[in-house]
Order: sequence, then C-alpha cells, then structure tokens
Amino acid sequence: MSDSSKIPPLRVIAWGVPRSLSSVFTQCISSKGNVEIFFESFCTAAHGGPEKIFKTPGNLPDDVREPLMTFQYVKDLLEANYPGRDMVFLKGMAYAIADRYDKLPEGFLHTFLIRHPGRVFPSLVRLAASIPPFLGEVDFNQINPSPGKSYKEQWDLFQYVTNELKQPAIVIDADDLIANPASIMKQYCDKIGFKFTDDLLTWEPDLVTKHKWNITQNLLMANQFVGHYRRAFGSTSFEGGDSLQEINYDNENDDVKASIEYCLPFYEKLLKNKINP
Repeated sequence: MSDSSKIPPLRVIAWGVPRSLSSVFTQCISSKGNVEIFFESFCTAAHGGPEKIFKTPGNLPDDVREPLMTFQYVKDLLEANYPGRDMVFLKGMAYAIADRYDKLPEGFLHTFLIRHPGRVFPSLVRLAASIPPFLGEVDFNQINPSPGKSYKEQWDLFQYVTNELKQPAIVIDADDLIANPASIMKQYCDKIGFKFTDDLLTWEPDLVTKHKWNITQNLLMANQFVGHYRRAFGSTSFEGGDSLQEINYDNENDDVKASIEYCLPFYEKLLKNKINP
C-alpha cells in the first residue's frame, strides 16, 4: 500500500486583482479540507515587509509591520514541504510580484482569476468609502496602488507564465464563476489535476480560522476594522450579488472611469483565454 504522506502535494497559485472574488475562491478551495492555504503572502511582503513597496493608506504609520516577510521568505515558505497535504494553494495579486519574477516559487501551476474593471473599480470606491474615519481619508487608488491598476501586471504575468514558463493558460472570469460554478470549477479542477466533487460548490463560513490559513495577524486585524474580506470569509457559496447585474459605470467620477478604460484592454486580452462554461 502506498504512503500518501510521501506523495508531493499539488501546488497552485490563483493570481487575481483586488475585488475579483479571489477570497471567495480561496474559501472554495479550502473547503476540501486538506489544503495548505497561503493568503496574500506576496501582498504582505509588498505592503508591510522590510522590502515594502507601497505606502500605508490613511493616517496609519507607514512602518514595517511584518519584519520576516521578505519576498525570498515568502518564496521559501511556499516551496517548503507540506507532507500529507493534497495541495498547497496561494491566493495572490500579480501587482505584488511585478518585476520580481525571480521570486516566483518553483513547482507551482499559475492560474488567473479575472473580473471586468467596470465591476472592480466601483467596488473599490465603495470599500474606500466604508473605511472608518479614524483611519483617515482613503482614496480607491490607495487601496489598489499598482501603477498598472493591477490589470497590466496581471497581463504581464500571464504572458511570462505562458511564454517563458510554457504553462497552459488557465483563466477564470468571475462572472462565469458566479453564473456557472459547477461547470467552471469542474473544468478548473481538471486542468490543475485536482479531483472535483460537488462539495466544492458549498462550504462553511470562516474557513480562514477553521482551516488555519497562513495569513498574518495584521491582515486579520485590518479586516476587523475595514471589513474588506468580511463578506468573502462569511460566504458559503458563489453568490450572485452584483456580478450578475448589468455593468454600468456612467455615474462614476472621471478618475474611476479613466481607470476602467485604461484596464479594459488588458482584461479583454485575458478574457480571450478564459475557461468557457
């Protein structure tokens, strides 16, 4: 009889953009139970580690909050052995690893979760407006601080993965995931080599705690104050929400509209490679 603890786990990264349902997607993957989850580890390095790139928004101190979280430290964590696990999974943002592809962990299959910018940027505006006043005024651009608004970085990484690493294009559009979760998840699992079962379509809330994800206390504390993961962590399925409503951003301000128009070409390029329901 074979010893399953000696079988190397599948290693997968889902690269998203902010507000792309990637946290809900992580809840789904975690629902299988035997998955080592890493949550925004490179983002933590980029925002709070000793090599931090981005300024802390609002009036919070712009200091190093995660002294261990260098990009190399994250790479080493992801490449470590996790005996007995079926999968090692990272939820990541492509903007956090831009210009640092040498820190991409080896042995991982890279997948991409995309969402129309006409949904993402209005969601960022609503999030910024919900931030408590004592944290200071926060603009949506401070929540999504990447020079390429996250979409260019996602497209650049996709090109690197498919052209340089010679990996297959595995792309999920968030709207398809909401409208046809069974079809999309089955195809995704087939492509990454993970067994699909119907219990991937519903799950318990708060798996971040129950399954002991690798997530920093600072991120959990930020969620307590701001609530940017609250709905996702409380999810039990892929709900419809605003993802099934018509996209309309006519009433957004000029800055939001300009961000959407800038990002649309990158989104549309990725869309051509998506898994179809």
